[in-house]
Amino acid sequence: SKQWYQRRVRGLRKDCGEFSYPTLTMDEVQTLFHELGHALHGLLGRTSYQHTSGTRGPTDFAEIPSTLLENFISHPRVWYNCISPTTPFSESHFKHGTEHLFNTPYTALQMETSILHAALDQQLHSSTLLSETGSVARELQERLSSLSYPVETSWHLRFSHLHFYGARYYSYLWSRSIANLIFYNLFYEDPFNEEAGRRLKEFLRRGSSVNYQRSVEQLVGYEFGLEEMVGALVEPVRAFSRGYLDHQDISDQWW
Repeated sequence: SKQWYQRRVRGLRKDCGEFSYPTLTMDEVQTLFHELGHALHGLLGRTSYQHTSGTRGPTDFAEIPSTLLENFISHPRVWYNCISPTTPFSESHFKHGTEHLFNTPYTALQMETSILHAALDQQLHSSTLLSETGSVARELQERLSSLSYPVETSWHLRFSHLHFYGARYYSYLWSRSIANLIFYNLFYEDPFNEEAGRRLKEFLRRGSSVNYQRSVEQLVGYEFGLEEMVGALVEPVRAFSRGYLDHQDISDQWW
């Protein structure tokens, strides 16, 4: 018998600031593509139960498609196709895009900050009784960050994810690792590869109705563990961040 699925509708809304200045910054474009990844995840989902479809699954799975779409818009070929779709893409475009889209002084710092936020989230939601959260934030930043703690501040109180994620903020790092494994195995050489796109579509259709690690391994073509996941986070930062992480001893053959 024919199986019927609910027709999905997804909306994307982005505040572009003043009407007289409707352009987007690169961060805003990445945010837009991040949310587009969530939308595609929901639109493509074809599962028997609604709670395993799209973003309704576990958080550390739900953030994979959104983070993957960030990788796409950061790829020079996709970027130039968006801003100038009629211009033939060239090697000079790729070189220029790599230098300006990937190769920034802040890529490694952003990764370091994500690790700090995830560690703080875990600590604040642990079974340890805390009397004052500021000292926890300061101790972790002094231990994990290359930036000194801003005295007489409580920056963590303005970080709303600590409230509504509840010990799950690590999911962004986890999902970025998986998204990098998918992107650099399937799409880095050709982000418009149709066969890779069909495989990704089937991956998203299954949602979290199956074991998603096995589903990812089926998608990328090999089994992976902690070392590969750490490498998937570190190697792109090393490759595109002017050698900031050259001292790290991580395998060069992670993808």
